[in-house]
Amino acid sequence: MRKLVAGLLAGASMLIAAPAQGAPIRPTDPAFAGQWGVTRTGVDQAWSSTRGSSRVIVAVVDTGVSRLPDLAGRLLPGRDFANHDDDPSDDNGHGTMAATVIAASGNNRTGIAGICWYCRILPVKVLNAKGGGSYTDIALGIRYAADRGASVISLSLGGSDDSPLLSDAVAYAEGKGALVVAAAGNRGAATPHYPAAIPSVLAVGGVTPSGSRYDWSNHGPWVDVTAPGCNPAQGPTGLVAPYCGTSSATPFVAGVAGLLAATDPAPSAARIRAALVGTRSLPSGRIDVPAALRALPVDGDVTRPAVAFGAVGALVRGRVTITAAASDQHGVSRVQLYAGGRLVATDTTAPYSFAWQSAPDTATVQLELRAYDRRGNLTVVRRSVRADNAAPAVRLAKSGRTVTARATDASGVTRLELVVDGRVTVRRAGSVSRFAVPARARSVQVRAYDRAGNLRVANGKLAG
Repeated sequence: MRKLVAGLLAGASMLIAAPAQGAPIRPTDPAFAGQWGVTRTGVDQAWSSTRGSSRVIVAVVDTGVSRLPDLAGRLLPGRDFANHDDDPSDDNGHGTMAATVIAASGNNRTGIAGICWYCRILPVKVLNAKGGGSYTDIALGIRYAADRGASVISLSLGGSDDSPLLSDAVAYAEGKGALVVAAAGNRGAATPHYPAAIPSVLAVGGVTPSGSRYDWSNHGPWVDVTAPGCNPAQGPTGLVAPYCGTSSATPFVAGVAGLLAATDPAPSAARIRAALVGTRSLPSGRIDVPAALRALPVDGDVTRPAVAFGAVGALVRGRVTITAAASDQHGVSRVQLYAGGRLVATDTTAPYSFAWQSAPDTATVQLELRAYDRRGNLTVVRRSVRADNAAPAVRLAKSGRTVTARATDASGVTRLELVVDGRVTVRRAGSVSRFAVPARARSVQVRAYDRAGNLRVANGKLAG
């Protein structure tokens, strides 16, 4: 039986903007400032751990996908079931917008930043230029995507009637290891929408920046998760425009599923689904991407965390604050700082920061960061610094009303100051200087500073 079905085109006419939030990863894409969904769901935090993988294929079963620079090298050959040929080009725009939400290249100063930067897109055209199609073609498209190794199948489409064609196609895809993600629909109703309402499909509703349901988003207990319902996206010409509706929320979730699929060990579709559903924010049901990553099983994880020192000078003194950046696909359990082979401190939460008392040492010290992930994988990075907690040595000589100061220090002397009656009267760079002393001076001091900031004061009584 063939049944006509309308593609879910944009369900709202404008993009709802929200104030930008501080983000761990902020890409250079010019339209990123409008991607409020990325920060609301923690995608920007997840990017510090994973940005996808070319081994992950996300199928866009829609109106086709046009070739764009932001998808260059990652758009696979596909199929057009609407016109029965091998050219899945987009003659509507809907599918291309979905594809860019999923996988537009990030941090390339072009367009938007997709959710899964390195995932590949499989274009499967099942809807015509007007956004219409049949259950038969959709079912064929789902099977085609599964046969070509899609880890995730994104369906921004649907109809009001259930169908054995769709159920069988979904079951076939799941048997091949694919996660099927589908739009809940844009009528603001609780009536089930298909294929989203098929129990094993991940049904996606749309929410606002505050996490409340858009009034046009379908809802009900059959809706599994929600996601940002308005996202900037690129059409067939590459132009960025608002893309709203559960059609937009669905590829957002499909891109997140791609990020999760790119982790090590590769999780099953069931694991990804459980992670997304089990960590959603209640009562809105909005996905929480960092929490979903942490919910994935870590047994078999052999990928070590990434860790790096923050800004720290090569020369230090006294109490020093050492910062570290650490990330892991499944979460960092702890970061430790060692100095000279001895444990200084352990930090279990980001941002990672340590207070190290370098005094009284004056020597080269090897600092070491040890980062452990939840599986126990360890990464070690080292950096040598010179601890200088010794003040310069200063010798003074007086000849009449002239004082000559000579300072020495292993780290180097930066400046000398002449202090007359408690006031600094002369400052000079270097380690040797001759100062003229006023005739009525009651007290004279010379201050010497080394490169670490240590100070030595030579005063008083000078040999004539």
